[in-house]
Amino acid sequence: MTPPSPQSSGKERDKRKMEDRALLVCYTDRGKEKMEEIRGLLERSGRTVLSLERPKGGAFLQEYWQQVREIVFIGAAGIAVRLMAPCIRDKFTDPAVLVLDEGGRFVIPLLSGHVGGANDLARFLARATGAEAVITTATDVNGRFAVDVFAKKCGLVLTDRTKAKDISARILKGEKVGFYSEFPVLGRVPEELTPVESRQKLGLFPAAIAVEERAGGEDGDHVLSLLPANLTAGMGCKKGVPRQELEDFLVGRLEALGLCPGQVRRLASIDRKAGEPGLVELAEKWQIPYETWTAGQLGTVTAVTGESSFVEETVGVGNVCERAAILGSGGGRLVLEKTAGQGMTLALAAEDWSVDFDKAVCDRPGAGKL
Repeated sequence: MTPPSPQSSGKERDKRKMEDRALLVCYTDRGKEKMEEIRGLLERSGRTVLSLERPKGGAFLQEYWQQVREIVFIGAAGIAVRLMAPCIRDKFTDPAVLVLDEGGRFVIPLLSGHVGGANDLARFLARATGAEAVITTATDVNGRFAVDVFAKKCGLVLTDRTKAKDISARILKGEKVGFYSEFPVLGRVPEELTPVESRQKLGLFPAAIAVEERAGGEDGDHVLSLLPANLTAGMGCKKGVPRQELEDFLVGRLEALGLCPGQVRRLASIDRKAGEPGLVELAEKWQIPYETWTAGQLGTVTAVTGESSFVEETVGVGNVCERAAILGSGGGRLVLEKTAGQGMTLALAAEDWSVDFDKAVCDRPGAGKL
């Protein structure tokens, strides 16, 4: 039987479009020709492409900085550097910024090479146009495993930037890093990592990585926890509950379980709540989809922990939050059964998940696919 499909809010559809947008900027006629070539490549890859010819000043870049995922300048690197300098905030939120000379000889990632994906985009454009990708990040130059790239491409929350930097530094010095996963591991483990059978054995290494559902191991400060972003939060509420109250309720339950907000990849509820301001605003703030289901769709889920006759009489199904969480997670397992408080209900469900080293580790022979 085909699984039911959720409804998504208009704001969520707009957000997904925004995440797939790229901005191209050129300053000369020759640059415009190259920009049109790049536009075609990116559009065929599924992106929405915006383009600007000879923009005046730098105000345009501040306007687009948080509205696009990638920015490609066709022209001199110095122009791009001067324009983007006032906009730079954080490697985990800034867009990928690249420069391509108008002759098409070199494509250079300038910002967010790993987390933002600028290195990958540079390689893609280089392969497609015959240009040379000029990659300068240390792990790529040395052909080594990059934990931030691995976390991003495998859908993992990187919980500690300092520990991630220390791991990268140790790998560049040739040290081995311990690796433990609570989840199934697919593909070949990179040579820089030494797999162990239990988290306790990570104590044998000066630095280590633990892929786990919940942080909070007692093995010292040398272990970097990577947490899968595989949770769906099924929520319900009385009409008019403010976004802040819903957020505090959700964060409090997550923290009590040793989970973090970054692990929640979608919010789900019944279709009657599709326009509930607090829920819509919460999804928008967290930049996650907000999906809703009809009572009939929710009723296809039978494995719930309890029913409310009052709720069933009111909305047509007796346990909205658990059913919404399970449907949103593709039939996942409940991590948190229905809990209620101050006119709100919440359940959490986790999708099946595995560590997949074949998704992407770094760009070198035998280390994984990009």
